[in-house]
Amino acid sequence: MDGGDDGNLIIKKRFVSEAELDERRKRRQEEWEKVRKPEDPEECPEEVYDPRSLYERLQEQKDRKQQEYEEQFKFKNMVRGLDEDETNFLDEVSRQQELIEKQRREEELKELKEYRNNLKKVGISQENKKEVEKKLTVKPIETKNKFSQAKLLAGAVKHK
Repeated sequence: MDGGDDGNLIIKKRFVSEAELDERRKRRQEEWEKVRKPEDPEECPEEVYDPRSLYERLQEQKDRKQQEYEEQFKFKNMVRGLDEDETNFLDEVSRQQELIEKQRREEELKELKEYRNNLKKVGISQENKKEVEKKLTVKPIETKNKFSQAKLLAGAVKHK
């Protein structure tokens, strides 16, 4: 039977009399007087009536919080522009890298020129040596090589 009484209480609580409304307004006005500042109006602002159900109001709050959270962590918000100090630093670093690269290229070119000059000098002396070798007889040198090779091979093969 208590269950039936609870049902009646719920039904009774849904109905609000004018006297109860006046009493609530007086309490709110008294509370307003306690916290009111001089620039605030003397009368308590009326409560805004929201005809939506509690579920709808809570769902709206939840959605609003979710949107704020997503907005806070969006990628576009995480990317920021570079300030003047950062751009100056990056410019200086790129200038230094370009200078180092330029010096390296100049050094390589210098080394290549030196190498080519040395190659030309050596090339001329090698051509002179080749001409001198052509004048010398090549045949006696070959016979000595053949003889020494034959001698080496003969020493390697042993007959019993």
